Amino acid sequence: MNKKNTDNRMQWITTLEENDPKERKYSTNYEFFSEVRIPGILEYNNGNLLCGLIEEDKEQGLYYYRLILTTNEKEYKFDLTKYSKAGYFFSSGIIGELLAIFSVYFQARFFLKSSTYGELTNHSIEHRISKKTNYIKPSPYKNFEMFSNETKRNWNKGLTKFLDDIKSLDQIYHQNLINSFHWYAEAIKHISIDRELFYVRMVSSIESLLNYIEPKKDSLTNKLEVLTTDNITFNEDEKIQINNWIKNRNIQNKFINFTETYSEGFFKDGNEEANHCYIKSVDLKKHLKSIYSARSKYLHEGKPMYISDDYTMDDAKCWDIDPAGGMFVDRKKFSQNEKLPRMRWFERIVNYSIKKFIEKNLNKKL
Repeated sequence: MNKKNTDNRMQWITTLEENDPKERKYSTNYEFFSEVRIPGILEYNNGNLLCGLIEEDKEQGLYYYRLILTTNEKEYKFDLTKYSKAGYFFSSGIIGELLAIFSVYFQARFFLKSSTYGELTNHSIEHRISKKTNYIKPSPYKNFEMFSNETKRNWNKGLTKFLDDIKSLDQIYHQNLINSFHWYAEAIKHISIDRELFYVRMVSSIESLLNYIEPKKDSLTNKLEVLTTDNITFNEDEKIQINNWIKNRNIQNKFINFTETYSEGFFKDGNEEANHCYIKSVDLKKHLKSIYSARSKYLHEGKPMYISDDYTMDDAKCWDIDPAGGMFVDRKKFSQNEKLPRMRWFERIVNYSIKKFIEKNLNKKL
């Protein structure tokens, strides 16, 4: 397959680029909701992408939005040259891409309510597909900025540039980047449902981008690599197992290196009153190791995670980690080193790192 003919950019980009003012237009309407109020109107690509607030449900504390995507109405023609094994694919389609992007940009949760295709005329009908959601109202103490309207958000301030930046990224990044957006968006939906799944999916958000960073080598890495040389008598199966172990260890190292690299500027390192409840830049690696280790043990050994509690006092809403030195439950003792930060802290540093990754790779060609 000729890779030069394969366009691996996100679907919303390629679809909007196909717009021709001479062609008949076709509009798709999407409705979705969130806990946060976002004023303004997103008008993108000469109005072919419109989005804005349409309803406020104050009783439920929800805000409903409509997104209208206008494209060319054309007959689909299959072209084998446009496909490859390394081609782009995202199962949730254009609206899934856009809602995941919105989630990262606004640090907010969005839930698709319905998709309406076609138009109602004397010779055509609309077709509406409603989507069920497992929405559970979250506690504001889980992540007070994410569920607060005090955080300034607006459809027509900054989002257009963010979309332009994504468009300008080399297409080699697009598949992994949309996967990262997707897992971030899925992770924050579990804030009020399952804290362990939040951590699993938020780690996956970073892992989606690890192809673009190398692990930091240490003395143990060098020693392990010696084991796989022909100077030592290991059979092929043993060498494969050793290489797989090194590879898995390198994933953790890349996860740490990525977050350390792209979280530059995240830490303020001030002298807060409850200093032991805030994570300093010097302790970042320690906490990232704890997170990755806990995630791996949860997935591969079924071991529960020890996650910091969220406190309801005003003074504690900004804490990164709870003040407990450890935990005793049933007959199990959890050490302080096993304790993971609050979900709020991990969400914020992952979000910051993804945005910084985009910023630093805008002009790179791979």
